[in-house]
Amino acid sequence: METVKPAKGTRLHTFFLRYLLFLSLGTILLVVLLIGLTLFALSTNIVLPANYAETQISLSRDRIASSSSVTDEIIPDLVDYAVFSKDGQFLSGNLSEKEAFKAWVAMKKEKAQSINQFYSFIERENEVCILRYYLVPQYRSEILRKYLPNPQLLDILLFIVGVVTLATVLAIHFGRNLKKKMFGLQEAIEKIQNQNLDFKINTSGIREIDEISISLEHMREALNSSLKQQWESEHTRREQISALAHDLKTPLTIIRGNAELLQDTEQDEIQREYNDYILKNTMEIEKFTKELIDLSKMKNNIAREKTNVKTDVFMTEVEHQMRALSLEKKLQVVVQKEMLPVLIWIEEEQFYRALINVIANAVEHTPEKGKVTLTVQGAADVIQFNVTDSGCGFSPKDLKEATKQFYRGDPSRNAGNHHGMGLYIAQSIVQSHSGTLQIDNDLAAGGGKVTITIPINFTLK
Repeated sequence: METVKPAKGTRLHTFFLRYLLFLSLGTILLVVLLIGLTLFALSTNIVLPANYAETQISLSRDRIASSSSVTDEIIPDLVDYAVFSKDGQFLSGNLSEKEAFKAWVAMKKEKAQSINQFYSFIERENEVCILRYYLVPQYRSEILRKYLPNPQLLDILLFIVGVVTLATVLAIHFGRNLKKKMFGLQEAIEKIQNQNLDFKINTSGIREIDEISISLEHMREALNSSLKQQWESEHTRREQISALAHDLKTPLTIIRGNAELLQDTEQDEIQREYNDYILKNTMEIEKFTKELIDLSKMKNNIAREKTNVKTDVFMTEVEHQMRALSLEKKLQVVVQKEMLPVLIWIEEEQFYRALINVIANAVEHTPEKGKVTLTVQGAADVIQFNVTDSGCGFSPKDLKEATKQFYRGDPSRNAGNHHGMGLYIAQSIVQSHSGTLQIDNDLAAGGGKVTITIPINFTLK
């Protein structure tokens, strides 16, 4: 498959420099806009210039000095005042008494400025008028002065909000753009995680991302090659095992047939005992061979047709086989059925095999005269089979690995009558029915518990 070629795309740092460039240009435009708005407000007298109060004081100075009394009407806009006697007694004004005496102290110290406040002193006949003003732009409208910060502070706030908004919008835009360029890389990683190695990685236009894509493409090709070899090796191994199992059937049939014929001949006690050993172990090998053949068929995904099976008839067959398996150990068999559907959509022979494998495993690990329980319960769209026993239960290792191929469990608990494929085959069959097989321990019975859940999915005909 064609691989990703090194691109002459944009460097990643260039991509981020574009973001900074747009942010810088946006900031400059924002400053120009704010300056333009400020100049417009000044030209239309919406905002008064910073020296407005000082100019008005110069124009009103003579009038204030010569008037018979100082009133609010002769004091310019944006100016506060206080009138003192020559000996420092506060007479009138719109400054509070505390602010007025602060202004008096400033006059005595000949300070025309106190932090951000400015003072102007006007000598009258027997009084002194002190005017306080600010050298900052102000709104002409009293309503605006009341509810808005001064224009200078408002410009700063608008600048901060504008820059933050611009940076956020650009970050979202460039973030989405970068995510879009990395989409191919992300998609490739997800496909590899899902074991899908048949894909092509598209270029992003950014060198660093494309370099990673090239490395990922090389890894994909190596993985694909390795997995193909592994799959071919596994397929060959399965075919060899299947062929060997089939080849064993003929000599085993001959051995078993001859051993059965020998049973009909006259034998002493030792000969009969040896002949029984031959028959018993021949049957065990045949059983193992059958398991290998079944396993090979499942691994090769041989399709089996599912049909609508009558649940009550199916369960009758299962119950008969369960009781037959339990006879040798004289086990108590309990079968409970609740809300069974009329039909279930299964491959009957295969699912029967899965269920019997689970039951046989429970019987094997149940002591003589113990108890094995099968509970079958239907629901709206699934049917559940619970098999519990009164044995010693599953060990922590069993709970993790009991369904693995050829796992035979704890040697101290293993009866030696199975080859570690019963639960593995059962789980494979259940999964082919879109179901689940869960292994647990039953707290009430004290033994093991295996739960099979499959969808009903039947269609009436």
